[in-house]
Amino acid sequence: MIKSTVRKEYLQRRLDLQEEELQQQIALMAFNFKKLELPAVKFLLSYFPLANRREFDISVCEDILKKQYPTMQVAWPRLEVDSSDMEACLVEKGGLFLKNKFNILEPISGVVIPPEQIDMVFVPLVAFEARGYRVGYGKGYYDRYLARCRPDALKIGFSFFGPVDAIEDINEFDVPLNFCITPFRIYEF
Repeated sequence: MIKSTVRKEYLQRRLDLQEEELQQQIALMAFNFKKLELPAVKFLLSYFPLANRREFDISVCEDILKKQYPTMQVAWPRLEVDSSDMEACLVEKGGLFLKNKFNILEPISGVVIPPEQIDMVFVPLVAFEARGYRVGYGKGYYDRYLARCRPDALKIGFSFFGPVDAIEDINEFDVPLNFCITPFRIYEF
């Protein structure tokens, strides 16, 4: 399947999840995430999940990491829409946030962490395939950002569903994940 077909199908599958099933799957995914043996994390790039798209509640895994690494700092993306670029801004206690043109909450201000200092990235996705490539929302912000991160920065995605067989239109700009956590298992690439 091509990315646009996968995106349409899996967005609908997510929207079709009943609330009780969604909460059960979030709990199972958090349980699986706890099983990962992860290196120390000083800077995590996370994001604010879109409830209207039924994205995984990533804050559950942020909290797990904060217990393991109390000094860890969390950044969220801030998009530069005109240049199609993205930067990681530290989330400050009491900081201000604004919804961007895609209706995504992002920090208004905050210290920008250079990509080479990011240790781990929670990468939003709609679907993924067996080689670790993902389908996002189609703008390419994350792939451009991930290409600038250190090679050893861990890239972790979360999906309510297993992998699609293959995504036919993967290109040289697509950056694969290291792990994808599902309710049923952990995929390592």
